[in-house]
Amino acid sequence: MLDDMDSPVKQDAQDVLKRKPVQQRKAVSPTPERELKSKIIPNSFLAGTIIASLSLSWPLRWTISGAPVLVYIILLGEAYGHRILPFIPVWTIFATVNLVYAVCSTSWLLYWVFWAFCWPTIFIVSLFQFDAPARLARRTLRKTFLRELHFINDQIAFFDLPALEIDTEVKGLFVIRGVTLSLSTMTLVAHGIEAGIKLADDIELAIQTDKVVVPLFREITVDDVFANVKGGDWEVTFGDVVYGKPEPDDDPSVIVSDTAILRAASVAHKGGVEGLPTEMVKNMTAGELPQEAGDAKSAFSSVKKLTPDEKNAHAKYQELVQHIDNTSAITNAKKTLRKAAQALKDDASDDEGNKKDGRLDLENMDDLRAAICAQIHGQPSIPHPPSKSIRVSTLRKTSHPNVKKFLHRLPFLYRLMLTPICYFHPVKFKSITAAGSGKWFVSLMRQYLFKHYSTSDAEIRRLESRISSWCADANFAVELGPIDSGAYFPLSTNYNIKCHFKMSDVMAYRTLPDAVELQQVVRLAGADAVLTIPTFLFPHHEHIFPGKASDYDIMELEQAIAEAEGTPKELQARKELEKLKKDEASMHISAHASLPAQFHQDLLNFIAAIVKATKVIESDKDFEEAKVLRELKRVSTNASDSDVSSLASVNTTNTDTTQTTLNGKEDKSFKSLLRKVDSGFKEASNKTMVGMRKAGHSTVHAMANDRWIARLVGKVTKKLERAQGEVGYSGEVPIPLGKYRVRHEEETKILP
Repeated sequence: MLDDMDSPVKQDAQDVLKRKPVQQRKAVSPTPERELKSKIIPNSFLAGTIIASLSLSWPLRWTISGAPVLVYIILLGEAYGHRILPFIPVWTIFATVNLVYAVCSTSWLLYWVFWAFCWPTIFIVSLFQFDAPARLARRTLRKTFLRELHFINDQIAFFDLPALEIDTEVKGLFVIRGVTLSLSTMTLVAHGIEAGIKLADDIELAIQTDKVVVPLFREITVDDVFANVKGGDWEVTFGDVVYGKPEPDDDPSVIVSDTAILRAASVAHKGGVEGLPTEMVKNMTAGELPQEAGDAKSAFSSVKKLTPDEKNAHAKYQELVQHIDNTSAITNAKKTLRKAAQALKDDASDDEGNKKDGRLDLENMDDLRAAICAQIHGQPSIPHPPSKSIRVSTLRKTSHPNVKKFLHRLPFLYRLMLTPICYFHPVKFKSITAAGSGKWFVSLMRQYLFKHYSTSDAEIRRLESRISSWCADANFAVELGPIDSGAYFPLSTNYNIKCHFKMSDVMAYRTLPDAVELQQVVRLAGADAVLTIPTFLFPHHEHIFPGKASDYDIMELEQAIAEAEGTPKELQARKELEKLKKDEASMHISAHASLPAQFHQDLLNFIAAIVKATKVIESDKDFEEAKVLRELKRVSTNASDSDVSSLASVNTTNTDTTQTTLNGKEDKSFKSLLRKVDSGFKEASNKTMVGMRKAGHSTVHAMANDRWIARLVGKVTKKLERAQGEVGYSGEVPIPLGKYRVRHEEETKILP
């Protein structure tokens, strides 16, 4: 039986082994048949078109238009298995192209429009579908038009670009280390974006991100963005650059190389960040120094170029992109954090101790981003400054006056261009993390909060030390999770420009030195914001600019305020009156935070210390103000008494007895009145002083228990942790209109 049971199995196995070559022959045989059939279709169509064109008149006109050539190219691409628009059936394309030709052939004008559109399409389709035309085009472009660029496969790449120097209302540099444009997918990729903007004399904003991908007419995707707000002379990079004062514009060159902000960025770069490797520089520059660019025609003369050899082009491109990634400040911060976290992990005794100590978890991307932002805070605002830049003020002058005047008279064209751009390019941020140093926060609190009070009050001194110890050695980071944003630019001037932001997560961190230890102190369920900008602030829209308020307009509004007295409309009208007098417009901001919210206990203790310090300083401030007011009143009263006495003696010597008696009575009565006023004010001042001192001490004693304050704050936060809904803020940012009125041009509008 065993033999009988085993025998079929053996026979089946032998049969399977015998069938294997038969199956291989069957699998291989249909392939040439399918290739033969697919090649017959385009070749038959080509032969039929040639014969018809030679024998008849209308097929010749059809051939000249390019319609059959386009269909043949698409059929041939289908045969080779690499066709443009593969998701559309080939016969649908065939019918659509010929139907459009049939309509256009009824008019000579439409016929030539079809011809002008069809032949460039044939060229683009050939480049996409076939390797031979693509190689020929790349080789030709490298030798002619694109000598200074990188042309790899279907990609055009730029490296070592000059920076954009912002020299308008603020000072700054905008750097893009590399740009790649893919022609097949119509996608623009920017590598290594760095921006440093000087907002005030001692405030600076540094922004960095590794990659920005722009699929044209689809969306914009931004990688993790890290922003650092720097303050104080020890943090800023552009501290020596003059703020609010334009530099001399006597250089006619488009690209400049010796400006104040470039020098400041270069000095900071040499002190904090390593430059390019010597071997890499030699390879990219062919051992020669870059030449200076003098005009717009040679603007990209210093751009690094690759060898025209097709085999080495792709390898060199990958080498440059990899170099940008390896030298990125963000990448280096990740490496440093991994090494530090691994060292602490090796020294730790157990995993539970790591969690209690708040050690960095490399698997948690939210914590890692906050640590990276704190790690790069001490680096220069522009880690890789280029040697050249293009000024914004120079770009404003490049337009020809007549062209600029013509475009100025057609503001509708700007709106017609920006409306689809905003619609088809929603911006998606992977995350945005902003950080600031606690040392700068401490200096601001000493300057604006504690002032001189800590030298005269031991309690304030203790609170200042407690607050400083929590802030001074740490950095604070706010992280916004994935963000979806979009802008609405209206065609009609009756509507305003609106920008919408939606954040799925909001977190705040406190990071300790080296950013290896951190605490999440705040977390919200999300947030959203709407920014509304008046359309008339957009350039070339002077025709809808609000006129300056006249005296009659102000008088009319004051009358409306008087009529609305005692109603909510009164406050709105008063605010509108203040804006008219100052000649201001406003940008409206509306923001909402989604609940519930979570708060760390250390943050609650910090808030309790701030509340206590504010109350103590407020009581001391009221006491000082009462003391100064009393002293001023005493000095003014003594001066009045001396003046009255001298005046009475002069009148006594120069008048008769009757008048002297009369003046003496008036003088005595006047002095007695002043004495009563002075004594009453002294009594009131003493009572006020004593009352304020008692109130101050009562406030201090009431707030002395920090745990009680923490519990009071904790009750509010506990409710926020369980609450559902949103907490919002809506306000306006004033915008002075005077500087915009100066720039107005008086040409009439053709299409307003």
